[in-house]
Amino acid sequence: MTTILLTGGCGFIGAALCRYVLNETDWRVTVLDKLDEAGTLNRIASLKHEYPERLRMWWHDLRSPINPVMLRAAGQFDYVAHLAAASHVDRSIVDPTGYVLDNVLGTAHLLDYVRREHRGAKTLVFSTDECFGPAPEGVEYDEYSAHCPHNPYAASKAGAEALCPAYAITYGMRIVVSHCTNVYGPTQYREKFVPLVAEKVSRGEVVQIHTVGGKVASRYYLHVDDAAKAVVTILDRGGVICGPGSGKYNITGDREYDNLFVAERIAGFLGLPLNYELVENPPNRPRPDARYALSGAKLKALGWAPEVPFDLGLKDALGLNRTVDHHPV
Repeated sequence: MTTILLTGGCGFIGAALCRYVLNETDWRVTVLDKLDEAGTLNRIASLKHEYPERLRMWWHDLRSPINPVMLRAAGQFDYVAHLAAASHVDRSIVDPTGYVLDNVLGTAHLLDYVRREHRGAKTLVFSTDECFGPAPEGVEYDEYSAHCPHNPYAASKAGAEALCPAYAITYGMRIVVSHCTNVYGPTQYREKFVPLVAEKVSRGEVVQIHTVGGKVASRYYLHVDDAAKAVVTILDRGGVICGPGSGKYNITGDREYDNLFVAERIAGFLGLPLNYELVENPPNRPRPDARYALSGAKLKALGWAPEVPFDLGLKDALGLNRTVDHHPV
């Protein structure tokens, strides 16, 4: 039976991937998570009851090396999906060194473990569109565009990604990197844009909408279930660094939305007014990036495409029209 090690499996995207793998494949899943404020066992507790023989959970903070004895009972892994990461830009500005420890050192520890114990495993390192920095209007970065991170979070993810070809070339490991656009959906941690706006709208508070040069910032949005399917597609059919096919894949939504439109949509679905202010240079996120944009042609060539329409997915995220049986945090 196929086996996968999933780091960050109690996080927002990791739990969705865990759910998708267990529901749609016969793979065995071993989750490794440090269970911080953004990761909770509640996201996968029902899966453990439903699939007691196929799901294992281990606590570990990747700031420390992985003890191979801890995971030896799981046997050899065919796949490794490394989704564990600190991921909020605002907190990275307050604690940049912590983000380097979580994202760069944590990735090094994960790759070292795979190198020593599971060198044949195909390992996916989940990265972000923010590594490339802001995209000018009309530009979509491909997988091999130059990195130009503009905040400590993006820099830490770029640093983690830089380790991947080094390990692949030096040690002959089978590594693939994905970059993903903004993900949204049920059980997302409250500091992210969609749940944050929903909370502020529900309380009648003012929502800050970032602008750059007087223009509202925009992003490509992707439902978390589509992100999970993309990861499995890459593991199952994608190439690896220094191997046949591409060693990097962009995971992107199919439409770009500015953040004011998204906030208005959230307020509309909640049936409440949107009180907002446009902010050019917010103190919690100085000089924010105007837009991110990726080309998803390589991944679509593998047969993947987003399936969840934005309005349906947004209602799902707000708990108004659930597309799947998500479990609240």
